[in-house]
Amino acid sequence: MKPSILIVDDEEAVGLGMSEILKEEGFEAAYALNGKAAVEAMNAKAYSLIFMDMIMPGMNGLDAYREIKRIRPQTRVILFTGFFRDAEEVIMQGIKEGMIDEFIRKPYFADEIIRSARKYA
Repeated sequence: MKPSILIVDDEEAVGLGMSEILKEEGFEAAYALNGKAAVEAMNAKAYSLIFMDMIMPGMNGLDAYREIKRIRPQTRVILFTGFFRDAEEVIMQGIKEGMIDEFIRKPYFADEIIRSARKYA
């Protein structure tokens, strides 16, 4: 059975691009456009890993992950953002709470995504 990964990003090109990279590496990958859609996806299926954008309209990445962790506590998460300065406090809080397994800055490199997926999925 292929490990299943959910990519959550409000930039569709980023989310779909990551999905394709992971599918080419043999993972099952799905895409959600925002935090609310990610929570709904996790209610429907148990993904083993989530790549979650931090800065999104509505429910941000950390808030979405808190809800997901309540639903499926075993799920691993890797947060990413292009706005590190704006998200630093939230990221540090997530690490402190033990909710974040890893953090990736945008723009990401395909090998970073693949390495992280192999490590945590």
